[in-house]
Amino acid sequence: MTQGQLAAKLNVTPQAVSKWENGSLPDSELLPKISGILGVSLDVMFGIKKEEPNLNLEQLITEKIRQTPEKERADLIMRFYYAAISAFNDYTLSAAKYPEHLELETYAELRTDNECSIARLNDDLKYCCFVKIPENGVDSYTEVSDNMIYLFQTLANRDTINIIHYLGSCYRNRMQSLEYISKQVELPVERVKKIMDNLDRLGIVWRVSADITDTPTIIYGYGHNTPLTCLLVIAKSISRYIRFHDLFIDMYSRGPFRSKSAEKSTPVPQAEFWDNNNSIISEEE
Repeated sequence: MTQGQLAAKLNVTPQAVSKWENGSLPDSELLPKISGILGVSLDVMFGIKKEEPNLNLEQLITEKIRQTPEKERADLIMRFYYAAISAFNDYTLSAAKYPEHLELETYAELRTDNECSIARLNDDLKYCCFVKIPENGVDSYTEVSDNMIYLFQTLANRDTINIIHYLGSCYRNRMQSLEYISKQVELPVERVKKIMDNLDRLGIVWRVSADITDTPTIIYGYGHNTPLTCLLVIAKSISRYIRFHDLFIDMYSRGPFRSKSAEKSTPVPQAEFWDNNNSIISEEE
């Protein structure tokens, strides 16, 4: 970190930082801020204690989660996430405090040229999604494919979503026949069969032949598909149009996609800095 960078974070001049390095002392109210920026304790700064060894952050996080009761781990992970996102804001010196008792549906969002992230903060359902953007964008991974189109066509149906809700509510390794599923979701067997076969093609469910009677019976199992669960949760957020943020860090110059048709696009021209001599419009103008 240069003298200028430290000075900017402390809102002092680089000359002040230079004086500190040559023997003078900063004002006492600046000491906690300097301690936080440099990542050392006040005891280390004043030579009371030897420099602290490099901390194994991953190990500390692992131990903290293991020591936390299972029902409280999700809230802890969300607090970790919130603190990590708040670090992208250069205007705060300490981690932002996770908001509590939110009355409105509220999100934390991050957009830079290198990552994008979204999290829902409300107690009724919390989630976070973080994407590291490759140099060539996310296009190669999200390129249009027949299976992707087939997935969205299959999900764009109320009966399909209702069946997924039912299957996702069942216990693990529970195999069911079409007739049984049909009774539970109150849909005709043929309708259920078409939807289940579509889900089977996508690998969301699987089917096996069982010799239960003299005639082989097809039964289905649900894999409690994690990406599908995340997709439906995020889709709900998109459809509600995200309005409220508790934390919104927006520092990107271009989007996460790198379409060739956009290669010739140029940055939007920015307004010139105001000149004090001509910033006021005269009556003649």
